[in-house]
Amino acid sequence: MLPQKLERHRWFDDWRGAEGPALCKLVADITTALDGREQSAGTRTRKFREIDQRHHLSAVETTVANLAHAVLVPPETGRLAILTGNGRSGQTRYDNPALGKPFRTLLHGLDDLGLAAWRNSPQRREASSLVPTESFAKAVRTAGITLADFGRQAGEEVVIASRKTRHRFSDGLVVSRELVDYTDTAETIAIRNTVRGVNTFLGEADIAFIYDGHGPVDPHSRAMARHFTLTDDEGAPRFDRNGRLFGGFWQNLRKDRRQGIRIEGEAVANLDFSSMFPRLAYSHAGVSAPDGDLYAIPGLEGHRRAVKMAMNCLLMDDFHRSAWPKELVTSADDSDATAILPPGWTVKRTKDAILRKHPALRPCFGAGIGLMLMHTESQILIHVLEEMKAKKLVALGLHDGLLLPRSRAEEGRMMMEVASREVTCTSIPVTLKA
Repeated sequence: MLPQKLERHRWFDDWRGAEGPALCKLVADITTALDGREQSAGTRTRKFREIDQRHHLSAVETTVANLAHAVLVPPETGRLAILTGNGRSGQTRYDNPALGKPFRTLLHGLDDLGLAAWRNSPQRREASSLVPTESFAKAVRTAGITLADFGRQAGEEVVIASRKTRHRFSDGLVVSRELVDYTDTAETIAIRNTVRGVNTFLGEADIAFIYDGHGPVDPHSRAMARHFTLTDDEGAPRFDRNGRLFGGFWQNLRKDRRQGIRIEGEAVANLDFSSMFPRLAYSHAGVSAPDGDLYAIPGLEGHRRAVKMAMNCLLMDDFHRSAWPKELVTSADDSDATAILPPGWTVKRTKDAILRKHPALRPCFGAGIGLMLMHTESQILIHVLEEMKAKKLVALGLHDGLLLPRSRAEEGRMMMEVASREVTCTSIPVTLKA
């Protein structure tokens, strides 16, 4: 029998909080209701210790904020994935200490009050889930809560280190990403301070989204973190692999919907580093990149996105590749034809075609330098965002590009090219995307 398909719910956000008065009042009212329930049931025989009381209030705030947000921006499956097992110990820098063992008691309390339905996972490798009830949704609507009412709780880690782990089960291989705790150094403290500075600047900025009829978007979801990838188990964690920023609402927003973003009331321009990854590879090889579009490969005209993905694979690989990922060779019904290689373009044929145009990149393919290139890319973006913050220019990072007010596009373009030159000693051209 085939295994039941796992449900992938949106994750409960451990650090979501209440900021606006309407949501804060709802949190206070539900806290009072929960406390009254415990007193009437006699389940609590003594007062909380001071730290336990703080954690209790924080846990109620986070849970109510998550449920209220799910009312305003419903998850695709209708439910929030939530971890409530022994792994939630609050012992690493990533855990919210308020969501420890008493968290399950809180969920039972919300369930008993008819405010949330908590469902344990029916199968392994699937998280438990939580959903606001209609009674709770009515309370949110009656209170007039909006997306502007949400905030972030203090203590959230913004420097994330993780390692990929492969799990082999009877029904196949599953690759997961395991968070790795680490000891702070001057380097990690500086990285954290920089990210928090950018987040504070963006949190105070005038950023909005014009509703386009394609589902709610939360323009207040702007908190980002830098994600670093560890490649081995030996020695202290290193922070020179990956380092990309993730977390902003605009990053997962469909490209055609980004036209709805407004910064200080103005529509945005999309500035993009041209052929950034191969240009960074040229810089790594100590060779100047040729002019023009580096993804324009003879024989693969009309397949630019596929060439880009193929080159990224070859730069990320630390092994001799014999086959392409399925998404590079198999077309889905709604896929972009430019993202698929034509029939017959094997790894060898594609690699040979790329190297005929870019012979200097031969030592870079299969050498596993992709994470280092991603780190350089992230350093350029951080450099740009700090410069723009200093000049009060609000910009939203897209790994290899930026969204910024159209009236300041030329100013932003010059700053991006200067930053690339300062980080890599090579000026990477910046283009304005349609």
